[in-house]
Amino acid sequence: MKRITALLHPHRLSDIVHALERAGQRRISVVHALGLLEAASNRELDYSVELGERMTQEIQLDVFCEDAAAEAVVALIRQHGRTSLPHSGWIFLSAIDQGVGITN
Repeated sequence: MKRITALLHPHRLSDIVHALERAGQRRISVVHALGLLEAASNRELDYSVELGERMTQEIQLDVFCEDAAAEAVVALIRQHGRTSLPHSGWIFLSAIDQGVGITN
C-alpha cells in the first residue's frame, strides 16, 4: 500500500479530487496548510505571525492506495495539478505496511 502526499495550489484541488474519484480512489485526506510554493495569485498569499513571513496557502492532499494504482494516481495528480508556474507543487510517495478499516 502507498501513501501519496501532494502539496498543491488550492484552486487545483477540485479537478484533482474529481479525477481521483472517477478513478475509484476514495481514501483521500485534505489538509489546508501554509508553505513556500510560488503563489499563483495574491489570493494565495498569507502572512504567518509565527514565522514572520509571507506564506502561500497550500493544500496537502493524501491518497492511500494499493501499490498497483500508485503510478496512475501520481499521473492524475500531475495532469490535473498543473498551473502556469514552473513548479506547481510536489508529490511524495511512502510505503504503508497496512491499512485497517474501522467497522462496527
